[in-house]
Amino acid sequence: MSAIMKQSSLVRNIALLLALLASAMPAFAGQTAFESAFDKIWNRDKLTGDWGGLRSNLSKHGIDIDLRLSQYYQGVSSGGVDTNSEYGGTMDYRINLDAGKLFGAKGLSFNLHARTRYGYDINADAGALALPNAGMMMPSPGDYHGTDITGLTATYMFPFFNERTGVITLGMLDAIDMVTGFFPNIAYGQEGFWNVNALSSNMPWFGAVQGLSLYGGMAVTVHPKYKTAESGFLFTGTKNESTSWNSLSDAFDDGVWLAGFHRFFWDMDDKMGYFMVFGGGSTMEQASNDPHDFIEIPGQGVESTEQKKPWDIALYIYQDIWQDKGDPNRKANIFLGATGGPDNPQFAQWNIFANIEAFGLMASRPHDRMGAVGWWNGLSSNFKELVSPVTNLRDTWGFEFYYNFEINKWLHLSADLQLVKNQNADDDLAVIPGARLVIDF
Repeated sequence: MSAIMKQSSLVRNIALLLALLASAMPAFAGQTAFESAFDKIWNRDKLTGDWGGLRSNLSKHGIDIDLRLSQYYQGVSSGGVDTNSEYGGTMDYRINLDAGKLFGAKGLSFNLHARTRYGYDINADAGALALPNAGMMMPSPGDYHGTDITGLTATYMFPFFNERTGVITLGMLDAIDMVTGFFPNIAYGQEGFWNVNALSSNMPWFGAVQGLSLYGGMAVTVHPKYKTAESGFLFTGTKNESTSWNSLSDAFDDGVWLAGFHRFFWDMDDKMGYFMVFGGGSTMEQASNDPHDFIEIPGQGVESTEQKKPWDIALYIYQDIWQDKGDPNRKANIFLGATGGPDNPQFAQWNIFANIEAFGLMASRPHDRMGAVGWWNGLSSNFKELVSPVTNLRDTWGFEFYYNFEINKWLHLSADLQLVKNQNADDDLAVIPGARLVIDF
């Protein structure tokens, strides 16, 4: 009883002290100094503000710095490979140097994207092809911990024909940044959908390259009205560079991945839409996955006797279906995609997905974001047959639902739920809830 009374007395004394300190602080516009300082921090665009004017001064002279911490708590509550939950996250460092402001080279800029990865994810617990957390796949998938540069590029923008802007980018390309560039609403698993299958129709492309940070380049044109990449081509090496930093010659030793795209834009009731064709392939030869192309060589084991070059074609349809007349940022859209390719040598032959997202659906919550998506990946029949003596595989499919709640401009909290059937025929449906907290510094 004495201990309880002492604890109660301590609480009262602390409360009294805080009240006295608050009353002693000078008032400012009806607030205490503490309340005023709190409001200034709470209403900033970034948590750390303008750094005493340094941030805006750097930007004025062509140096922009963005820092973002993304934290994830996600688990497989049932089904999948194993039931488990993990906490992990990434710190993103972005530096953009505008050479026009720095030394008069108009149109030229240099961009660096580095990431620190810490903690763990449940990608393996959900299934090798379930991929429920895109944000935790960089700098390297798995249990990697550390800091690496995932993107380092030089970009030149210049006037092109018919009022279009030309853009040329060379350097180390961050694959998730590239996807975000092609589809700006995606935001690489930090604002919208988490699952890689929900970001774009990409499963059949996996295997054509061996990493998410790749040496290469792209040249695109930007539409003057829609401010979106209209057409272009790109090339990359086939080796991951974020943790190895091979020389340029080594990066292309095994071949080059080449791709091109074009968007056909339209307006439907003054709302943007487009149809996009995206096709590509690799010059890197890969072992055939046809079981008939394998032989047993004494002393060496089983080897493929054929080499194939992967290629795929992807089609996308996008349409804004609602837009607030007073605030164009409040809108809803649908996005559909499909990718197809040969049954050999890819392990996945086709993919389809469809999602719907809403931005500021409620007028009282203009900066919230929400979405729902479903996808299906068709695995190669050759690949299924090839591995059948070891394991039984099936097509994969899933659904994802999320709501991104803006607490303030620099703080966002998301709730996410995924239902995924992975590639293992014996595994039950994986139920994967998660929470994501993103802080912009």
